[in-house]
Amino acid sequence: MRDDVRPGLRIVGFERRITIAFTATEAEVTILRLFFGGQDWGRAFDDA
Repeated sequence: MRDDVRPGLRIVGFERRITIAFTATEAEVTILRLFFGGQDWGRAFDDA
């Protein structure tokens, strides 16, 4: 959980190449963005 960046935000790495930013409820998972190769995902949510 990364509530410090955005309420409900979750971040998970996949195969050491992709970072997946998503939110989840009991009913659905919403993928917000995919970041490849070390992109700065924190900066992408600065405006949120």
